[in-house]
Amino acid sequence: MTTTKNISTARVESYLQTPFLSVLHLVGSAVSEFYYKLSLIYAREVVQPAKVRSYYAVVHPDGLWQLGASLDKLSVKIPFSKAIARLPQIDVVVPHMFCFPGMTSYRALFEDILGIPVVGSRAECTALATNKSHTRNIVSSVGVRIAKAQQFKKGDLLNIELPFIVKPNSEDNSMGISLVKNESEIETALQIGFEYDDTLLIEEYIPGRELRVGVIEKEGELYVLPAIEYLLTEDKPIRTVDSKLGTKSDGMLIRQPVNIACPAQVSPQLWDKLTEAVKNAHQALGCRDYSLYDFRIHSQTQEPYLLESCSFWSFINASVLSRMLEADNHKLEEVALMLWNNAAKRTRVACGSLFKYINTDHN
Repeated sequence: MTTTKNISTARVESYLQTPFLSVLHLVGSAVSEFYYKLSLIYAREVVQPAKVRSYYAVVHPDGLWQLGASLDKLSVKIPFSKAIARLPQIDVVVPHMFCFPGMTSYRALFEDILGIPVVGSRAECTALATNKSHTRNIVSSVGVRIAKAQQFKKGDLLNIELPFIVKPNSEDNSMGISLVKNESEIETALQIGFEYDDTLLIEEYIPGRELRVGVIEKEGELYVLPAIEYLLTEDKPIRTVDSKLGTKSDGMLIRQPVNIACPAQVSPQLWDKLTEAVKNAHQALGCRDYSLYDFRIHSQTQEPYLLESCSFWSFINASVLSRMLEADNHKLEEVALMLWNNAAKRTRVACGSLFKYINTDHN
């Protein structure tokens, strides 16, 4: 499946002719060893466009920072106050933090407090995207189809019929997720979910295919990239954390090989529904630059049901949006540079008690 509209080759080439861009890659986690390691995995593989000077800031679970021109040449650990004072002149921040504070507070620190543009969605949008219940409420208000679900806390009564999915409401990477087919499995699934979050989402299980659809902003318009299908099996009808991540002998995380089809085989009728859904969701959630959406396609009705949104892109060759670009005959280095340059040109403008951000590129 092709994009809704091709990304202009001439416009991409214009970004390749611009002066060097100073990029700060924000890495690590101040709250989680797991997310600290996960962040390092992706940051080590981030694309390095020719017109970019990269710098790294690594946040450790003990709250200390390291700075350097590469992840292999970092300073000694220093407190936050010293780290901020020692940052070089930066044009834009590319975030690689997966934990909730990294997805929210650290983005707001750089963009709203320090005034340095950040690639991707703003902090309030990423906070919405990490909250599955809030995401569902917002996208359904603009006509995006979602499965029946119940927000669930300890002591609540279940009112969703089997089979259903148990998900931590604000966790990522399929951590704590379970497919429950029988009553005997309910208690264990709830216990696993509550290990990760005080609030769970109990969601009707939609049998069928699982697709991921991505959107990129270009020249004020939304471009829907070719969809990816996760090739599930009867034995593993949903994706769990084990299908995404593994652990090496030294304790570091590794990405698991993924069985996918890109581009996914999608009928014109289904593609039209997916395109409309992701555009509506992107705008309703207030996403910026790019966004991703997971769908289940009901095996009987062929209707798409939005499961979750994702406002993160690691800018590595193996990432989902990068694979979508490749399937659409676009180079990751060129599109990354284009998006990073666009973000660097954003300027804060007073908007009541808040700020809005405009792009100052008038070329």
